[in-house]
Amino acid sequence: MRSLRTLINQSADLRIFGLGLIWSTFGTVILRLTPMLTTILISHWFGIESVGRFGVVYSTLVSASFLAATGLSLMATRNIAAYATTDPATAGRLAGMALFLTACASTLIGLAVYSFSDAIAVRLLKQPELAFYLRVISPIIVVSALNNVQVAILNGLQQFKTIARLNMAMGSLMIASVPVGLYFHGLTGSFAALGCAYLGGCLIALPAMLSALKARGVPLAFRGTLSQWPMITRYAIPALLASLLYEPVNWICTAIVVNHPDGLQQVGLYFIAMQLETLLLFVPQIVVQVTIPMLSTGFGEADRRRVLNVLGMGIGTNIAIAIGFVAVMMLFGNWFLLLFKLEPVRDWPIFLVVVLASAMMAAALPLGQVPVSSGHMWTGLSITAGWALTFIVGTWFLQDLGAFGMVVARAIAWGLQTLVYIGFTRFVIARARPAPVPLPM
Repeated sequence: MRSLRTLINQSADLRIFGLGLIWSTFGTVILRLTPMLTTILISHWFGIESVGRFGVVYSTLVSASFLAATGLSLMATRNIAAYATTDPATAGRLAGMALFLTACASTLIGLAVYSFSDAIAVRLLKQPELAFYLRVISPIIVVSALNNVQVAILNGLQQFKTIARLNMAMGSLMIASVPVGLYFHGLTGSFAALGCAYLGGCLIALPAMLSALKARGVPLAFRGTLSQWPMITRYAIPALLASLLYEPVNWICTAIVVNHPDGLQQVGLYFIAMQLETLLLFVPQIVVQVTIPMLSTGFGEADRRRVLNVLGMGIGTNIAIAIGFVAVMMLFGNWFLLLFKLEPVRDWPIFLVVVLASAMMAAALPLGQVPVSSGHMWTGLSITAGWALTFIVGTWFLQDLGAFGMVVARAIAWGLQTLVYIGFTRFVIARARPAPVPLPM
């Protein structure tokens, strides 16, 4: 009886994980096609300079939405997954707080972008003509951030199929409207169409989110949401700080190397190498999106067996992906280098380090979510800060090696971080009690 119950539980987790991975991958691929298609059309219709303008303004939109929503989204996903079954009222207040605070934060950021658009364009970007486009995207920041939090709530409820359908609907709206707006009204039309697509996505996601909350018996509540304020300091703030560490650290390391005589060439090599890392980690990062709510549920219920099952599935899946990717790169890596007009004999050592380090990162990614899922957000922030410091110090000592020194320093930082994650995971799991098993009938 006990072994049968264990098998059923493991099969249920495997089914949720597999379906979540399939739907999340499909929906994410569809959604990410739009910026690429838009960039291709802009380059053909308006030229490379317009591509640059679109890229700068679009990245500003994404960054501002990220700033408004990322910490709250992660807090919502983790805690709604943890409390939806055991304490639905708390989960409902957390959902309401995430929506309310995201609306406030994104509105303030949108107003700031609108008010300081001239200063941003002239003083920071050195492109005065972008001020108008920054004002155009300022209201889009609000609907984009709200849409991110709506999806985060659905992710916490493990509604992966619904999220995939929403992503496909959003992608379809963008693909249908953005090229039309671009054709008739240039960049202004493309951003206006993008804003309409995000608004449409919010309106479509709202009933789906409410329906999913109702189906799980979670009452969405805005009254009393501030009583959940400790969740902000415990989850949202450290999640935001950890996320904000990444880009500044890359910029600092790039600044260290670019001051050398051939610095621009070395930074270019490093940038291309990072495209290879992004390519490998695309699917493993989706695996992580699926495992976060499942791990959060396991930790929330103090179910050690479920946590181990989910980690095993996530790590196993990512190891299989990493092995396949390494094999492909060993066979066809020279073609990848030639695609970017690089010399395989000279530049292959850099990419070999990136391939092996990326494979290690892929396997360790699920462990990186343990601090988030177990509620140790500040510990996770400390681990990320350690990675950042190791990367910067390593790049400083290896700066004479250029891009090779950067990727080696990065690999060392990821390796040390992986060892810390392994130790921390063993510590957290040891403290979780096994799920109760009923006595044999």
